[in-house]
This record gives sequence, structure tokens and C-alpha cells, in this order.
Amino acid sequence: MLSIVDDLAGFGPLRMCAHAPSADDPDDLTGLRVLLVADVLARVVELRGRTVLMGWTCPAAASADAAGIRPADAHGTPDEITEALGGPPAVHLTSHTYEGAGGLSLHIGEAAATGGADSGADRDADRDALALRLFLLGHPHHEPVDVTGQAVGAAAEKLANWRKAVAAWADEPSKAMPADLVRRALAALENGLDTPAVLRLLDDLEAAADVPGGAKFETFAHLDRVLGLEVVRDIGRSHSAEVYR
Repeated sequence: MLSIVDDLAGFGPLRMCAHAPSADDPDDLTGLRVLLVADVLARVVELRGRTVLMGWTCPAAASADAAGIRPADAHGTPDEITEALGGPPAVHLTSHTYEGAGGLSLHIGEAAATGGADSGADRDADRDALALRLFLLGHPHHEPVDVTGQAVGAAAEKLANWRKAVAAWADEPSKAMPADLVRRALAALENGLDTPAVLRLLDDLEAAADVPGGAKFETFAHLDRVLGLEVVRDIGRSHSAEVYR
């Protein structure tokens, strides 16, 4: 299991390469998932104060941008990426066996849309993309996953509810984040990139009657720096705050 604390600590920028396969089949979401996991890993490293330089072996894609995946610093072959980033990547993310020399390799499980998972995307592509991000983050990154329209719809509903709750909590006095929960969340991310565990912790926090809304807001906003779900998007919009207090 990848340990960011042990294996990625150091000085200077951390260079990473996402080996995202190009897919002619629109139902093949593996390449997008590779880019997503690379994005989350980069955010975890940056949360600890280290700069990340990212290379993709695939071209830029609108689907990646819609899913909240930040643009790469370089594109091309591994050799071209090495030259563009000023040195060889120390971390490689791939859905296949990495056969290059040097660096750590993180395996990403395949992802495929089944049963009309893209239905409704034309109505609200941005919503669906971030719902897809939430759905994929809810599964261990190394395990294959089938993406269904029903599952993405459920993730969209969950994300909408979280945003409404966060907007309501934002109106309450700021409070310190629950230290033990944050410690457990960061440990899950740093020791195994365990995003499902972080989402479960946020579910527990949302339901916790003994935690002030201001503390919930600070925690959701802080961990969203890694999750990239834009949970603060609805702040300032009309909402029923009393439902979430």
C-alpha cells in the first residue's frame, strides 16, 4: 500500500505521471479514473506543503476538467514528460503493469459505464461529472468498478444534500474541527489514499448531533481540498438552514 508519509516526503517538487489509456469506447472510464486518482494524490501531497508537477500520457480532456481534475503541467510520452517536468517522475499511476524504470507505481482499477450511466449528462454535465467523481471516490482506487446511472444519480443527490448542509453550516459561528476525525481522515489518505474511509467519516460527521455546525463546515471545507467536490458551492444561495442544525 502506498504510504505518502514514508515514500513521498522530501524536498523540492514531486513529479508524477498519470498513464491514462485513451479509450475509443465512451463507456470506458478507466482513463478518467487514472487522472482522478492522480489528482487526489497530488492534492494530498500539496496539503502537506509539497509542490506537485503532473504529467499525463493522454491529451487534455473536457471530461477531466468537468470532473474537477486540475490540468497537467505536461503531456506526451514518458520521456517527453520527464524533459518537460525537469526530471523523471517519482510516482506513476496506471491501470496496467508499469514497466518503466524507477519510481513508485500505483495501480488503478478499471472503470466502465454500464446500463446507461451517462443518461442525463446533457441536462447537467457538470453536476453529473462531479457526481461521478464522488461515486468513484467511494470505491477503493485499486479495485475495478462498474458505473451505473442509478449509482451516479444517487451520488448526485448525496452531493446536493451535502452542499445544502454546508451552506447552512456556513451561517453558524466558526468552530474548531474535531481533531480525532481529521487525524483519522488524513491518516487514511496519507497511508493508503483511502477516500472511501474519508467519505464514511464525513457521513458520520454530518449525522453527529453533538458537533456544532461551524465545526462541520470547517471540516467539510478542509477535506474538500483533497476530495474536490466543491461542497461550498451553494454558500450564499437560499437554503433552509434549520434543516441541518
